[in-house]
Amino acid sequence: MKPKPDPNMPWAIPLAAVELIADAEGLSLVAYRCLAGKLTCGWGETDGITADTVWTKEIADRRLCEALEQYAGRVNALCTDAPTASELGAMVSLAYNVGLGAFAKSSVLRAHNRGDAQAASRAFGLWNKARVNGVLQPIPGLTARRAAEAALYLHSDAPTGTMPQAVDGESSLGASPMAQSGAVTAGVGVTAILAQLGDYTGEAGKLLAQARTIVVDTLGLPGGLLVPLVLIAAGGAVIYWRRKQRRDGWA
Repeated sequence: MKPKPDPNMPWAIPLAAVELIADAEGLSLVAYRCLAGKLTCGWGETDGITADTVWTKEIADRRLCEALEQYAGRVNALCTDAPTASELGAMVSLAYNVGLGAFAKSSVLRAHNRGDAQAASRAFGLWNKARVNGVLQPIPGLTARRAAEAALYLHSDAPTGTMPQAVDGESSLGASPMAQSGAVTAGVGVTAILAQLGDYTGEAGKLLAQARTIVVDTLGLPGGLLVPLVLIAAGGAVIYWRRKQRRDGWA
């Protein structure tokens, strides 16, 4: 049976959230290096840990209790929409794992603060990667923990798992495949496509011909601007939908 933190301690978040964190972090009374290479002891504590650190379970429980009280206060202060106990517990678990700085910039917090609980719960899943031996990759334990946190945020149950102490952040918009595809769409093949504009076929050709009429005859712009304008619009649409996906917690 897995060890559990002392339920009689003055926990700042619901015991279900405490146990989620404890189950996911695991307990070690001697210092070790997690998968991400950080010295860790107790219930996932990394602050002030040296290679010689040795604790009792009582010390580990007390350090976790103190840490979660601090995290709960900081997370609560970041919330402009007052969280329920379960929501606070889930967000504290995420912040304890990824760090308060990363949590403060997360889609989870942004969605929570605008009152979109469904988007916030989905956004937990964006934090399921870590660098192992320098390689960024999804970690099964992180994926399980994020699912458990999302379920707790929405007041339900889900399994937990074990994971490293250093979690990579959400991918930036510029690094995302969809955003990159938008940039590529906006920049590729202008010369080649221009060469094909005179050979319109089917409905697509008719639409392009109509667009050319609007650009050239109505707006008085050079015909050569048609394809760049279309490509820029297509790239902008892709980036818009990428931003919308990030806002809604899908990607």
